[in-house]
Amino acid sequence: MKLRKANYDEAALCYQCIEDARAYHRSLGFEQWHPDYPTQQTILDDIAKGIGYAFVDQTGVIGYCCIIIGDEPAYHEIEGAWKTDRPYAVIHRMAFSAKARGGGLSRMAMDLIKDLCKESDVNAIRADTQAENAVMQHILKREGFVYCGLIQFDGGPKLAFEWDA
Repeated sequence: MKLRKANYDEAALCYQCIEDARAYHRSLGFEQWHPDYPTQQTILDDIAKGIGYAFVDQTGVIGYCCIIIGDEPAYHEIEGAWKTDRPYAVIHRMAFSAKARGGGLSRMAMDLIKDLCKESDVNAIRADTQAENAVMQHILKREGFVYCGLIQFDGGPKLAFEWDA
């Protein structure tokens, strides 16, 4: 699997990963994203800003995420404390297609994201998730992210995590 910037002609495939993740979350009894966010337009906007990334293998696009190397205004206020005060990257909207789920993809994805950030001289990564999303919390903790507190994002409180190289 590789991580690279997504192309405009892949937006529908990237969005299908979001839809597949939504269905998976619903099967687990929670909603990570509300129905009108993210949309395919969100993916197109990410691509236009250079922050939309595709996970690809020999079959094509199997996952999507937004990686912001720089400031995230929603992270300015936290009920708790960030682990570092250094420059950081942010992971949003990580999702995989239903056909690709499992097999250690999340571990490979996080390694690729960490490598991308290190190549940009950024050694801290922040992410947030719903309190109900035990799967993502497990992935973050397994990958060395530390719980830092609560932030307000996308209409409500989210659990905030940070990884520091």
